[in-house]
Amino acid sequence: MKDSVIPMSSLFDEFKEIDTKKYIIRKICLNDSKDIFDIYGDIEVMKYDTRNRIESIDDTEDYIKLIHKGFDNKWFIKLGIVSKNSNELIGSIALHHFDYEKNRVEMGYNLKRVYWKQGIMSEVLKSVIDYLAKYSSINEIEASIHSENIASIKLAEKVGFKLIEKSNDDSLILRIRLKHFN
Repeated sequence: MKDSVIPMSSLFDEFKEIDTKKYIIRKICLNDSKDIFDIYGDIEVMKYDTRNRIESIDDTEDYIKLIHKGFDNKWFIKLGIVSKNSNELIGSIALHHFDYEKNRVEMGYNLKRVYWKQGIMSEVLKSVIDYLAKYSSINEIEASIHSENIASIKLAEKVGFKLIEKSNDDSLILRIRLKHFN
């Protein structure tokens, strides 16, 4: 059995920063507005997640407030990925669609385009998965990825996700079982 395991719902109360070799994964704050817009306002970054695209810098503060509201209401957790070298928020990772009966959560992630193909998200995802495996009661994490988003599919597979099914909306459902991850 895992040491210091917290129930899934307690992640909203107990989630701490995750410190990797090069990055800090932390809560997003209003001071991150420009970086959030650089991610969520970028058409290429948001190509497969258009519903979360931010149209203007003026909408960014409202989006961050929505992130806080989602966390406060225990709807979802969206965290920023911050480079230790520059203190720049370069990406985000989200946990959403919590299934408390199955101890399952869905994960999503975004990264500024300038940082693509540098192994950053592999390091970050592994660290978050390790954290959840060690400190939470989550047994499975799913990722719903558009079938044309080959880079994201390969990334998920690289960190241990396996293809489960193809959905009717051109998405692939991949899953990792945390009890087998450690």
